[in-house]
Amino acid sequence: MNILIVDDIAANRKLLRVQLEAEGFGVVEAADGIDALEVLTHQRVDAVLSDILMPRMDGYRLCHEVRKNAKFRNLRFVLYSSTYTSPADVSLGDTVGADQFIAKPAPIAVIMNALQIPGANRTLRSSDLPDDALIVQQYSAVLVAKLEEKNTELQQALEETRRAHKQIQELNVDLDRRVQERTAELAKTNSELTTSLAEVKQLNGLLPICSYCKKIRDDKNYWDSVEHYITRHTNSNFSHGICPECYEKHVTPMLKELHIESAARGDPSMP
Repeated sequence: MNILIVDDIAANRKLLRVQLEAEGFGVVEAADGIDALEVLTHQRVDAVLSDILMPRMDGYRLCHEVRKNAKFRNLRFVLYSSTYTSPADVSLGDTVGADQFIAKPAPIAVIMNALQIPGANRTLRSSDLPDDALIVQQYSAVLVAKLEEKNTELQQALEETRRAHKQIQELNVDLDRRVQERTAELAKTNSELTTSLAEVKQLNGLLPICSYCKKIRDDKNYWDSVEHYITRHTNSNFSHGICPECYEKHVTPMLKELHIESAARGDPSMP
């Protein structure tokens, strides 16, 4: 038994071919209704398994063309679709002369049974063919319903996209707020760290200092001058001068002594 598979998706045709050939069927393929009519004129076919939604010529029109041709009028024709599955879609399949309608996906046993039901092939006369006006009416109604269905799906998808976009905007606003808060926290932490580092450079606590030479002992038991110790442990620099008390205590006696020595030498430069 030779089966003509009509489907615009190559993967679907390949799957059906593998399944039917495994059951002992011969398989011929066509990508749409126009290709299928061409195949029928050159090869013997016992049954047609056709998808509905296809470019150039869909399954409904293919079935109608087959039924109008006296040579193929009684050829078993099965419609197989995942898109056109409503009661109106099935009814249009009956109107154009399909023997059976199967919704995708279906087990291979169901497909085989539909293709070779014993004694199910009908004998049609020209007078049995449906009126073209009725076919056009039903066909148009099915197409309009399908377009409305697709439009509803698109509207729902658009609304979901809008909601998703709004959620993304809200997430972006929340993210910006979190970034600003985190940036402020980091700035505050950095300021506190800077202050802490500055405080570390200050001398705090008990410092061991010599009662005579005034040197300070560090943590390595090394005695160092006050100036050197402070310079190593802080950011401070020294500028040297003489306080009034030390001036009177040290400098004034030194100047008097120099004056006396100069006078003894008869140095006229000293007052």
